[in-house]
Amino acid sequence: MLLDVICFSFIVALLRGGRVKELPKFYKVGLLVGSIILQVCAAFFSKWSGVFISVAYVLILGFFVFNRQYEDMRIFMVGWFLNALAIWTNRGKMPIDLEQAKRLPYDLEPVINGTNFKHSVLTEASNLPFLTDVIYMPSIIPRVISIGDIFIMLGAFLLVQRLMNKPISLLQLREGKSYAAKN
Repeated sequence: MLLDVICFSFIVALLRGGRVKELPKFYKVGLLVGSIILQVCAAFFSKWSGVFISVAYVLILGFFVFNRQYEDMRIFMVGWFLNALAIWTNRGKMPIDLEQAKRLPYDLEPVINGTNFKHSVLTEASNLPFLTDVIYMPSIIPRVISIGDIFIMLGAFLLVQRLMNKPISLLQLREGKSYAAKN
């Protein structure tokens, strides 16, 4: 999903002189791994996909909470929270605007017939429609995203900058200080 964003982030970090010297120590990585496993299970067991996705979101919340000392993790948490609200209030699936999705080069039949493990069609009965996938994003990998996805992409960009030892602090930017934290 975020491959193009992550590749772009690495290119920017390399252009800024970033190199991987030492990876930050993340706590409770098992929660992240468990979340990924549950999301893969959701793809294979579509009948229970809503439960798998919902529990996966709880595990990823735990990972973010245990690593909240990193500013980029807090930005991820905002995106996670907005997406989780949309998914949990819509029975474990993220509604997607079908008109926007028709611009994608993908088969939408599983979404339309309800067999897609992660998405459902946005209707008037959908809850919190402003938090669902309604924004068309043309890019190398075109997609329809939500407001929460924008925060997640920003968090991914900032995390890659940190991994490449060229962190950018939005808090320091807001305060008018140097944008790059010192090592």
